Amino acid sequence: MSNALIWVGSLLAGASVSAVIAIFLGSTLEYLAARTIGTVWRGGEYDVRGRWASSYNYRSRGAAHVGEQVMQFHQVGRSVYAKNIGGTSPHRHFLKLKIDGSYLTGDWRNMARNANHYGVVQLRITADGTEMIGKWIGFDSSSSIQANNWKLTRQ
Repeated sequence: MSNALIWVGSLLAGASVSAVIAIFLGSTLEYLAARTIGTVWRGGEYDVRGRWASSYNYRSRGAAHVGEQVMQFHQVGRSVYAKNIGGTSPHRHFLKLKIDGSYLTGDWRNMARNANHYGVVQLRITADGTEMIGKWIGFDSSSSIQANNWKLTRQ
């Protein structure tokens, strides 16, 4: 009986540790896994791995702006992760997406210091795979909801 209790205790402890890791490090660990595993296994119809020029419209302090950045995309099967690696935009986006046919749908977050911008995005991959065009919606730093266009072009 004591071996069974030890086994159950070990199982619960392992599940607890996994839950804590997922809460605090989930996105980072998923991104690192995609970066490592995605180089050898992508799966699916579209390969979106690589560098993409990102251009998106937004409003700040009542004025219209265009944010431009370069993003690195990693892919494992239908899961896609991307992060800002440069550009002139003050924003530093991290994307966590799923591919469904020619659509990418998922979450975005601005990882810049003191930023609290996040939301969802849906993009359509063009037939030739060189562009992704869609819309984003999300909260700005004052918790107002914004929505606008987002376009990515393969470099």
